[in-house]
Amino acid sequence: MTRALALAAIRRLVASGESETLEFKRSTGELREAAQALCGFLNHQGGMVVFGVAPNGRMVGQEVSDATLRDVMAAVRDIDPAPQVEVRRLDLGSGRALIALRADAGRAAPYTYDGRPFIRAGNTTRRMRREEYERLLLTRLHAQHRWETLPATGWTVADLDADEIRQTVVEAVAAKRLAAVPTEKPEAILRRLNLLADGTPTQAAVVLFGKNPLPQFPQCEIRLARFRGITKSEFIDNRQIQGHAFALLRHAEAFFDMHVGIASRIVPGRMRREDRPQYPPEALREAVVNALCHRDYSEAGASIGIAIFDDRLEVWSWGRLPRDLTPEKLRVDHASVRRNELIADAFYRRGYNEKWGRGTQKIIRLCREGKLPEPDFLERSGEVGVRFWATTLGPGTEAGVPRWQREVLKALTFLGEGTVEQIRARIESPPTARAIQTVLGTLVRKGRVLRTGKARSTRYRPAE
Repeated sequence: MTRALALAAIRRLVASGESETLEFKRSTGELREAAQALCGFLNHQGGMVVFGVAPNGRMVGQEVSDATLRDVMAAVRDIDPAPQVEVRRLDLGSGRALIALRADAGRAAPYTYDGRPFIRAGNTTRRMRREEYERLLLTRLHAQHRWETLPATGWTVADLDADEIRQTVVEAVAAKRLAAVPTEKPEAILRRLNLLADGTPTQAAVVLFGKNPLPQFPQCEIRLARFRGITKSEFIDNRQIQGHAFALLRHAEAFFDMHVGIASRIVPGRMRREDRPQYPPEALREAVVNALCHRDYSEAGASIGIAIFDDRLEVWSWGRLPRDLTPEKLRVDHASVRRNELIADAFYRRGYNEKWGRGTQKIIRLCREGKLPEPDFLERSGEVGVRFWATTLGPGTEAGVPRWQREVLKALTFLGEGTVEQIRARIESPPTARAIQTVLGTLVRKGRVLRTGKARSTRYRPAE
């Protein structure tokens, strides 16, 4: 950036006035207050302090000597842990200049200045409350010691898939999400991706690129099953695959290609057939990528599970939803809270996901575009899952199952067990209760639903 362009950018910022990310100081005589503001930015969402700007926003500048810059840098060094702060001097002419200090939100929060923590609130800086400080401190300690950042004992770079590492660079560069070249040595690439701990591959590196993760990492596994009908009583295909994350993704996609049907119909008035997958391939990939990125890898005995039935497809991963997220909140805008920052970052750089918490909304959108029912997001016994419902093959049918039978089965699968009214309440624009009873009677005769109790106490559940 040239001096003229840099000064023009600062002028535009100053013209917008002080804000949650911008603070003015008339001179370095207010250095202490400026350092507090910088500390507040680091603990919040980042920001900039500009010396040489009057409270009314007029750029007055100040005399800036080498000693002035040393004083500024000394104040920055009083911030702990050591932050990354960009310091820029911008000459205004006539011996006067601005000093701009810019800091992004720090990963090592909470930061303190002169032993005290500060936080930005609106266009002011205040002392951080004790509970805020302790929350950020716990978050930092978790980030430093979470499972994926720990070194993989006994592993070396030679134990990783070098071709997959180079392919990561090829795709990341193509997606403009990494400035590197495929000819770099695997060790240099891993260092760029923060996947080395003192020269040893991290556990995230093994998950992403380990050639033979077993027996040390049994969680590097995916279970793939195709069941006959709508229950788990009989397998058509059952597999357990071990490998690194990108290999598991490819195996999942190959399994989909083998077992996900193609819905076909004759287009009225045309001598041709219209084919489309039973489920949107991009939505299935998004669900599997989410499972690979967000599952709890610290549980060695857990794995990702994919189950395909006649009427639905489910993707399950181990680990509860973080913080205050619920299955319902996944359907709307929500914060991106990533359990495995390094693993998710590698997928992001290859263009497989985003960083904005929009993956679940993308899945919903793709299902709508494919004229499928919206998927269900579920949490049960320490697992999080997404359930897709099959596309319609013709008027009133879904993979050979009449529409209302399908809707009743879908409601029962969600409920586990329920009365006629509970089932009816789960169906959008349902028929009468008597019609639901008729459908349930048919499903009981087919052996797809079990009935217990009598009269008003009658309850129904899916047959297993």
